[in-house]
Amino acid sequence: MTTILAVVSDTHINSTVGLSVPMCNLDDGGTYHASKAQRWLWHNWLDFWETVTDCVTKHTKGKDKPNVWTVFNGDLIEGDGKNRSHQLVTHNDTTAMRVALDTIEPALKISSRTFVIRGTAAHVGLSANLEEKIAIDIGAERCKDTDAYSWWKLLLDCEEVLFDITHHGNVGRLPWTKPNPLNALAVRLILSYTNQRLPQVALRSHRHLYAETGSNYPIRVIALPAWQLATEYTHRLAIVEPADVGGLVFICHQGEYELIVKRYQPEKSKTWKETK
Repeated sequence: MTTILAVVSDTHINSTVGLSVPMCNLDDGGTYHASKAQRWLWHNWLDFWETVTDCVTKHTKGKDKPNVWTVFNGDLIEGDGKNRSHQLVTHNDTTAMRVALDTIEPALKISSRTFVIRGTAAHVGLSANLEEKIAIDIGAERCKDTDAYSWWKLLLDCEEVLFDITHHGNVGRLPWTKPNPLNALAVRLILSYTNQRLPQVALRSHRHLYAETGSNYPIRVIALPAWQLATEYTHRLAIVEPADVGGLVFICHQGEYELIVKRYQPEKSKTWKETK
């Protein structure tokens, strides 16, 4: 049997620079229209799930149709728990959750199993309570240790391919240092799994930057791209590199996997020039 594992993270739905449906109704009867940048994110979001659908078609053999499992690897929604940003569609958590459910619908429609990984309290509330509520609503797979619907850490066996998945991870901030923390993590994981089955892949998020160790270690460590463009905080850090936007698609079969990395490049800022 073949199973397709789609992994996305840091969608930050309800952020005015995060992933969003093109239009949503607010609590008092008003309407929010997505910005040009958000419409670009939405277009690529649909393209990503079309890629997953194409993988299903490609790997269907007769009546054997691959399953699709989806992992939302943290910071699914933006709740601004620290009250530090004006970049929110709404401060009403109920409305934000409804918009989040509408936004992830393309994933839910094709997924037979979903996993929600807990993100950062500043975005999803203490103990990731907003993500737990969404996980309950979508019937996500429950954590066997706590019986919660969302996970701090997921050790996932997908067709004999073992994944170590959690939200928080680190990458270097400079282009030439990006993979350095991932290399260190690969060694730490190898040591932590001594006398146990070693995961083939470790997935981390949080930094909104894509990087990976490749085949340099027995565990392939990958930091995922995000679905949020530059926030006020990003501008304050004076980051010059464009956002890493996209997700990962693993085609898993009998202990082996094929990886498709989908990345989307935002347009550069346009030059202002006086017109005569």
